[in-house]
Amino acid sequence: MSNEKIKDVTTKDGSDAGEHSRAETTIESPAAVAPGAAEIVETEVVERRRTFAPRNRRTVALVALVALVGLAAIIFLVSRRQGAADKVAVTATTAARDADGHAAGEEEHGAEEGAEVRLEPEALASAGLEYEGVTQRPAVSLLRVTGSVEANPRQTQQVSPLVGGRVERVNVAVGDRVGAGAVLAVISSPEIAEAHGKLREAETSLDTARRSLARVQRTENRVNILSAKARLVETDATLKRTRRLIELGAGAGEDLIAAEAAYTTAKAEYDFQSNIPLNRELQEAQAAVRTAEVDASHQRQSLAALGVPVPAGGRDDHNQNISLVTLRAPASGLVTERAVNAGAGVAAGTTLFTLSNLSSVYVIANVPEAQVGSVRQGTPAEIRSAALGDAVLRGSVNYIDPQLNEATLTARARIEIANPGERLKAGMFVEVGFQTTTNAATGEELVIPASAVQRIENKSMVFIPKEKEPGAFEVREIEVGGESDGYVRVLGGLKMGERVVTKGSFTLKTQMQKGEMGEHGH
Repeated sequence: MSNEKIKDVTTKDGSDAGEHSRAETTIESPAAVAPGAAEIVETEVVERRRTFAPRNRRTVALVALVALVGLAAIIFLVSRRQGAADKVAVTATTAARDADGHAAGEEEHGAEEGAEVRLEPEALASAGLEYEGVTQRPAVSLLRVTGSVEANPRQTQQVSPLVGGRVERVNVAVGDRVGAGAVLAVISSPEIAEAHGKLREAETSLDTARRSLARVQRTENRVNILSAKARLVETDATLKRTRRLIELGAGAGEDLIAAEAAYTTAKAEYDFQSNIPLNRELQEAQAAVRTAEVDASHQRQSLAALGVPVPAGGRDDHNQNISLVTLRAPASGLVTERAVNAGAGVAAGTTLFTLSNLSSVYVIANVPEAQVGSVRQGTPAEIRSAALGDAVLRGSVNYIDPQLNEATLTARARIEIANPGERLKAGMFVEVGFQTTTNAATGEELVIPASAVQRIENKSMVFIPKEKEPGAFEVREIEVGGESDGYVRVLGGLKMGERVVTKGSFTLKTQMQKGEMGEHGH
């Protein structure tokens, strides 16, 4: 085949022209083809075209697709780099504006400073708002420490028998509430039986002394007394007769003198016989009665001191078991310990029961060494506990231990408080808050009710009524300190005398948040 024919064949399909241009050029050169090889070359070219034509078309399509994907990836990467660069530029611009005090905070700050809440007249009337002014009080701070509850020792009784013996019965158990004088247990004691015997002897001696006294008081007919009385009567008659004779002139003065002397002697004898011996015996009988009475009274008091009272003037009943003694509650309270059962032998002075009255308790606060100087006797204290719920018990320090605990380096401060309902139990842990003075230069601080402060986006806000615009309230951010007794310290943002909303401040907060949500919706 001629060179022109080979050229025409290779150029009929335009798609192969570019791919095989190098091979066709080589074939077109007559010098490169050996004589007699033209027909072989032509046949080979035709066969190659028939075999590879479809593959060439698929290869071109695949190359085009890869090129498109690569182009898209390049565009995507370029756009992301450009966006990051723009973001960095915006961030840098924002930081620069913030550093200069412009733009970033101006709009927000302006909204806070000028924010207000408005209520329609109907809503204002139904809200029931209450107001209170900013006040001033002595500057205090609240020191919070841990503490524990202890039973009041002055209201804790330990019950012990004063005699030894055997326990006959026990009437109470741990947890029982008893009144003063209630019988806790009954003990049989030989010592009590012996004391009853001594009382019986004293009562018998007293009866004998009383009968003797009665007999002495009836001894008026003794012979000596009657004889002395007879002589006294005789001398009295003689004296009267002699005086009569002298009056008639028939008697002598000597006889009158003798009669008067005899009468005087008889009178003295009678007085001696009737008074001296009788008084002596009477005094002896009366002394014996008094001694017996004292002895009997002493035995009654001894029995009463041992727990077996015998009423004065009463008779000891010996028909019953006189060895029994009852162990009674000295005061009302709760039985917190019982150390004996029926049948046990006990010695005098052994503690058998413990009674506790928890109407008042001790709270022992553990004050750190660094704060001991700020707590003193009379310092007010607030007691909080999970057992009290939201309730707070108040008291004051009445004792501070002069010695620190070496292990914890804390001092024990004691607060005695009333315990209504006995909600605090011995052994409970509590939180104690002391109202201590601060180091403020003026000694005064501004305070407002805690109910006036609302937390909005981690900021302390209050609502101040506008005097000339009923229903309008300024929203102001303030700086607050600690809370004490329902009031919070104002460190900044308010002045003395300004009024804030107390009751209903949450309603205003809700209204403000509704308004903000409405603005964001637009």
